[in-house]
Amino acid sequence: MNAHRRQRLTAVLEAEGLDAIIGTTTENVYYVSGLRSISHALFRGLELYAVFTRRGTALVVPFIDTTGVASDNLRVDHVACYGKFFFEYSDDPGEIGRKIREWTRSPAPSPADALSGVLGDLGVLGRRIGLDEGNLFAPTWKRVEEKLAGTTLVPAYQMFRQARMVKDPDEVAALEKAALIAEDGIAAVLKMLASGVTERQAARVYEEEVLRKGAEPFFTVVTIGERAALADVYPTDRALRAGDLVRFDLGCLVGPYRSDISRTAVLGKPSEKQARYYSAILAGERAAIAAMKPGVAVSQLFEIAVRVTRENGLPHYQRHHVGHGIGLEPYDPPTINASTSTALEAGMVFCVETPYYEHGWGGVQVEDAVEITPGGSRTLTRSSQDLAIIG
Repeated sequence: MNAHRRQRLTAVLEAEGLDAIIGTTTENVYYVSGLRSISHALFRGLELYAVFTRRGTALVVPFIDTTGVASDNLRVDHVACYGKFFFEYSDDPGEIGRKIREWTRSPAPSPADALSGVLGDLGVLGRRIGLDEGNLFAPTWKRVEEKLAGTTLVPAYQMFRQARMVKDPDEVAALEKAALIAEDGIAAVLKMLASGVTERQAARVYEEEVLRKGAEPFFTVVTIGERAALADVYPTDRALRAGDLVRFDLGCLVGPYRSDISRTAVLGKPSEKQARYYSAILAGERAAIAAMKPGVAVSQLFEIAVRVTRENGLPHYQRHHVGHGIGLEPYDPPTINASTSTALEAGMVFCVETPYYEHGWGGVQVEDAVEITPGGSRTLTRSSQDLAIIG
């Protein structure tokens, strides 16, 4: 584990009076251990535990996931597995095979037994422990609580989210790459858009470009015409016609790190309303970004974005938030809304947005990725924010 993550999680232990904190969601297991498990992503509620303490780290995984721990050469102090799977070994199984054979020699009878074992190895069994409830069904929590009798367990999902709120340089670099690849995908779509092109065709071109650049599609919203008022919907066969708006809201994955950006285009010369409304939301987004620096409360950014959007041509503009943190989850804290007083810190990364949806007319949206720096902010996205005119 790198120094940044160790410092962030140690600060949680200190603030909450904990001796350990245990991740269970895919994001929090990765944050502690670096493990990305396909089985974890496939099976909701599958028990994986990544343990962080002042004395070291541990992983509890199903038998099959010892392969990922070994092949990725993950640096954790203790590995325990549970359950059943079957591997065979040649006379020389190689370094990976030897690790797997050692870890699976005596699998625990249950995940809770394996967890109890590594907590004992780390000297925190019977202490006060934060347990991420994000991937634990209620019966699972009860079983763990019974197995760890004498240990005080407190919910820790939000504690992990607070720790992950400030990114290290490698995380920022991955988020920036994801944002730039998403922009490349939009650029590829803008080149092919013409009358008759459908939402499905446009989405396919975007996703093909993302894959070509070495990332993975995460979500793809491309809405045309009156459907641009539909906030989060899958693409359809709605075809582009003259005068239609095209609203992009999409992202991709670079490793486990995400992007979420938006742009808007129009086929032909925009109407006065299209141009005015887009100009208003762009002014609001830019004003919020201009105000971003360490120490500023996110609620202040919300007020600025909404006020400036209203002043620049959308007097009836309403919005519940104008952006959110991004990282291992699509919505990392804090969310930029009226009620959140969290102050910006260097290392936070946000998606700043000011979308507008009007049923029967359409929608316009602009959204950019922004890093908070010691002296202000840095916009990670680089493509034009202007309303794109096709044809």
